[in-house]
Amino acid sequence: MSYEWLNPPKTWHVDDNTKIITVQTDEKTDFWRKTHYGFIRDNGHFYSKTMTGNFTCEVLVRGEYRDLYDQAGIMVRLDEENWLKCGIEFVDSKQYASVVVTRDGFSDWSIIPMKDNLTALWLRVKRSKEALHIEYDDQGDKNYKMMRLTYLPEREKTQVGIMCASPDGNGFKAYFEHLNIEKN
Repeated sequence: MSYEWLNPPKTWHVDDNTKIITVQTDEKTDFWRKTHYGFIRDNGHFYSKTMTGNFTCEVLVRGEYRDLYDQAGIMVRLDEENWLKCGIEFVDSKQYASVVVTRDGFSDWSIIPMKDNLTALWLRVKRSKEALHIEYDDQGDKNYKMMRLTYLPEREKTQVGIMCASPDGNGFKAYFEHLNIEKN
C-alpha cells in the first residue's frame, strides 16, 4: 500500500538513506472543526495510507516549532468530520503532547505538558475495533504512557499516517522518523 497526501506541502522529502520524512509546513494550515473557535479548517498536511481492520501506527516526531499551535504527529481519518490527530503542539512557547478528536463535525482538544528540553516524542496509536489507544513516550525508551482512549467508529477503510500544520504561523520544519503502520 502506498502513501498519498491530503493537502500536500510545497516542500517535503524522504531521505533515501535514513528514511526520515522532512516537511516544511505551509502557513495557515490546520485540522479543526467548529468547537469554541467557530471555524472549520481542513487544510493541514496529511501523508497517509489506507488500512482495514485493527492497526498500529508508530513514529518518532521532532520539529523546529516557533509559532503558536505549530503541530506534528499522527492522524487517523475516516472523513472530514470524523478523525483524530495527536502529537506535539506548540502552545505558549512550550511543547505539549496533544490530542484532538473530531466526531460528527465537532473537535475537542486535550494537552499534557512536556519537559522543557524535549527534543523528540514517540507516538503510538493502536486501533482495536472501535477504540483508539493513544500513547506517547518522552524518554526515548518506548516505555509508552497512555494519553487517551477514545471512540472512533469502525469503517471498512481508514486513512492512517502523519500530519503537521501551522495554524497561526508561517510554517516550520517537522521531522518524522521510523514511521511504521501495520495490521494488528
